[in-house]
Amino acid sequence: MKALGFQGWMRRVMPVVLTVLVAACGGGGGGGGGSTSVNSTATVSSIAVAGANALAVTVDAGPAGSGNNVNRLYTTVTVCPAGSTTQCQTIDHVLLDTGSTGLRLLASVLNSSAAYTPMLASGGMPLLNCAQFVDGSYAWGPVASADVTLGSKTASAVPVQIMGSPAILTSADSCNPGGGGELSTVSALGAKGILGLGLFQRDCGAGCVSNAGNGYYYTCTDANCTASVGATAPLTSQLTNPVVRFATDNNGFVITLPSVSSPGAASVNGALVFGVNTQSNNQFTAGSVLTTSSVGYITTHLGSQTLRSSFIDSGSNGLFFDSSTLVTCSVASGLDSFYCPASSQSYASVTLTGANAASANVSFVVGNAQTLLNTGYNALPTLAGPYSLFGYSGSFDWGLPFFYGRSVFFGIDQMSSSLGTGPLMAF
Repeated sequence: MKALGFQGWMRRVMPVVLTVLVAACGGGGGGGGGSTSVNSTATVSSIAVAGANALAVTVDAGPAGSGNNVNRLYTTVTVCPAGSTTQCQTIDHVLLDTGSTGLRLLASVLNSSAAYTPMLASGGMPLLNCAQFVDGSYAWGPVASADVTLGSKTASAVPVQIMGSPAILTSADSCNPGGGGELSTVSALGAKGILGLGLFQRDCGAGCVSNAGNGYYYTCTDANCTASVGATAPLTSQLTNPVVRFATDNNGFVITLPSVSSPGAASVNGALVFGVNTQSNNQFTAGSVLTTSSVGYITTHLGSQTLRSSFIDSGSNGLFFDSSTLVTCSVASGLDSFYCPASSQSYASVTLTGANAASANVSFVVGNAQTLLNTGYNALPTLAGPYSLFGYSGSFDWGLPFFYGRSVFFGIDQMSSSLGTGPLMAF
């Protein structure tokens, strides 16, 4: 998932097995869909989670009532109104997304008795946040101050978004230019929230401090919030990567997932480790360090294609790139947003290059999406689809399948480690 605006756009892809509704990085709804039982013989792939700076992550079927989810990486977040020790709540199945920044939680999963202090715009009205997605759907809601705990690490007074808040009656027209649906329920999102631990400290940055037409921030025009207008937002009020607010281990993070054999597994258990080269469990010992462009892009060299707007994104549930030889699934199958080759296709010589000219050679396999989704597995290492379906080109979206069998390091912008100053990635 990669957010629209000053730092690119957010990618979401939501298949629903058997009748698949694909919309860009969420988890699919139920209406009229079939169901598929998970293969009871499927293996569960796991790695150990060790260290006070580590947190468990998992790929599974998702939260109850959210349809069928595949290649969705979830974690657990504890959140409290800023300064409170009595109104805290632990929320499971929050999507871990390296393509966006900031914590976004659905209002419907928060305790109604918890009193979250709203952040205010310069005029004294609530500050509102907008996140747009490539399929036309969007997240909308007020910004509030919260204490966020991830494992044993706490970030205090962090600006977070409350998605689908009933206190906000309407969204700005400019937040919904495509006329898509609002991600305000568990069934629409396929998760209970989004934990954006991307490459950046804030979701917008300097561009929102002085420009009211930034597309990220708005404010109410009246006490009932029946309308809204664009607003500026100081850095201290913008949605913030919680990692940078930790007292230690705050320069980045590592996602480690085990290998998953084709066709897939029922679930995958891995680790999210905070810090880069700060503890014994987050040392980068071998591989390539790729710095990114100012908006988080690297370059993918795939055959004759040079894809300069590529990115690595745990919030996308497949590998998304354009191919002149791979066949998409039939429209009748409902899976035409994915590839369905007659036999699995291997790509052995693909090169990723950073802004620092460092490179890494990777390989991957594309399987038949219809066959894969019919297995009922939730972790599918060979799921892929065309990137241009949503009207974009020149990119390779390295989604969650890229993470299987790897430790992927993320260095946050303006934060330094022995690998350099972010934004950077290493694997």
